[in-house]
Amino acid sequence: MKDLEQLYREHGHAVLRRARRILRNEEDARDVVQDVYLELARQPAQFAARSSIATYLYAAATHACLNRLRDGRNRTRLLEIRTAGHVNATSPTAETITLATQILEQLSAEDAELAVYLYCDELTHDEIAELFGCSRRHIGDRALRLRTRIMERAA
Repeated sequence: MKDLEQLYREHGHAVLRRARRILRNEEDARDVVQDVYLELARQPAQFAARSSIATYLYAAATHACLNRLRDGRNRTRLLEIRTAGHVNATSPTAETITLATQILEQLSAEDAELAVYLYCDELTHDEIAELFGCSRRHIGDRALRLRTRIMERAA
């Protein structure tokens, strides 16, 4: 594996972009980037080379962002920011954001990650299967079950 500084130069911008997309907060996004690279420095063996380093960093950033969203203090602060006039006409309403956050909180970590990939990132089942290291069919089955659970909770 390349040294950490080289990995940061090559992929740091993509990790930051990923964190910004999920968190919608520059400071939190930068914290997540730092957390992802610090964790990789502490435990380099966690990258098992089953996929590319870019795929690993993308998934690690997603996990870190979802963990941050689950933190009650940050979740409350993010909702306050979004409902304080930072939502534009093409953005989801504060009510929609609140409902989506509540649903994500009720899902397992793996299902929440799948939901973000499907509904926020609009990734294909093939792309998600690569990130999870499983078959496209398995993702399709999980996506169907997930959609059913989301619809039940949203009703």
